[in-house]
Amino acid sequence: MENIITQLAGCELFNGFTLQEIEDLLQDINYNIKEYGKDEIIALEGEEAKNVGIVLSGTLTINKLYQDGKQMNVKQMLSGNLLGFALVFSDSTCYPSTLIAGVDTTIIFISHQDIIALCYVNKLLLSNFLKIISNQLVYLSDKIKMINYSTIRKKVINYLLREYDNQKSLLIRVSISRKEMAETLGVTRPALSNEMINMKKDGLIKYDNNIIEILNFNRLKDEI
Repeated sequence: MENIITQLAGCELFNGFTLQEIEDLLQDINYNIKEYGKDEIIALEGEEAKNVGIVLSGTLTINKLYQDGKQMNVKQMLSGNLLGFALVFSDSTCYPSTLIAGVDTTIIFISHQDIIALCYVNKLLLSNFLKIISNQLVYLSDKIKMINYSTIRKKVINYLLREYDNQKSLLIRVSISRKEMAETLGVTRPALSNEMINMKKDGLIKYDNNIIEILNFNRLKDEI
């Protein structure tokens, strides 16, 4: 129990809470803890969601599958991230995407009813929950903008500029593989590799493994 409380303390939902306060909240609700192996499906697109999940350990990916077989990596979820939270107050109760464990992963599930009850009695938890939803709206807005870019180059540039804003450095450390990056951008891995080679030839970037260096920031912005 103590280990679970410590893990939850790193969750954005419990920002500002002491360990004792988190323990007190858990005593008032029912929860379920499940473990998943690497590549195991956590939830399928269209499956009914009755709980909010909190990743205690491990990683998972949110994948959107299309009828033509194309797959888009919508987002990678890490320890402390929430799953299915946007459905708590929604008319829709089904997962919009498929969730797959990237490594051995442990998740605690709390029912929608209990989440709502906690929000009613605790203003800080409600504030944190609304902030998470707001941040998700901003993220999805950026995602839609990226998808709508007409060329692979513009998608790559948008990704690099967003990471530049986050990391405050022209040396971008990419935390995902090229395959995952391609899925995030909605392109194939070969197409991504070819475009990065072209951008390197054009003097816009250079890269080595998981480091991408922006060589000409102004030109990069002009091409978006």
